Amino acid sequence: MKRTQIEDYKKIEHADDLDSLVKDKRKNKRASKQKVTRRNRHYGKTLLKQLSDKIENHEGD
Repeated sequence: MKRTQIEDYKKIEHADDLDSLVKDKRKNKRASKQKVTRRNRHYGKTLLKQLSDKIENHEGD
């Protein structure tokens, strides 16, 4: 399994796509379920920030 990449923001077309893109390849090695959830939330926020930045830059052109 490949971890979530920053460039994966390009694959987001609908809000539901975010859940399918966010993957933590170490989820079985994390100490608790809460840490898995927290890490996945971080991945999701990073993807959304990249998507938002790209949209803002594109509109400025």
